[in-house]
Amino acid sequence: MTRIETVNKRTGEVNDFTVHSSASAAHGLWFRGGGFTTMGYAAHNALADANLSVSAYKLFHKMCALQNRKDHGLVLVESQTKFAEQVGMSQASVSRALKQLAAEGFIYPDGRNWRIRPDFVFNGNGVAQGQAVQGIPAGTPDPYAGERADLRVVDGGDEGRDGDQA
Repeated sequence: MTRIETVNKRTGEVNDFTVHSSASAAHGLWFRGGGFTTMGYAAHNALADANLSVSAYKLFHKMCALQNRKDHGLVLVESQTKFAEQVGMSQASVSRALKQLAAEGFIYPDGRNWRIRPDFVFNGNGVAQGQAVQGIPAGTPDPYAGERADLRVVDGGDEGRDGDQA
């Protein structure tokens, strides 16, 4: 529901309009199949530039489609055999692809399940994403690492500049 109030400048009369709509902001996007994930441009580049096999690339996209909608990024794996059947790949291909994706930092283990890195692909809101990013285990490879400049702060580097105020 949206409320719009206008004032007639000549008469001072206040007009109150209330608009009722069945469409919400959550329905503002439509993709074939309903659900969607969000992935930034840098993530697309990192995925395209990664040294992944065709099987790993395919599995990553299957995992994005299978991820849990309530526990963002969680891909449930009852058993690797059933998971392989679910994604239409051989168990050996799935095993190799999971290792490749984990080594590149696109996914990380969560018990016997897997999680898609939430700062890479996400299917929730910004608050949920911020919380999920905090849960990335220390030591998980960074898929963006190839694009970093590795800058460092040099002590005293700002001394003597005119106009700087403490």
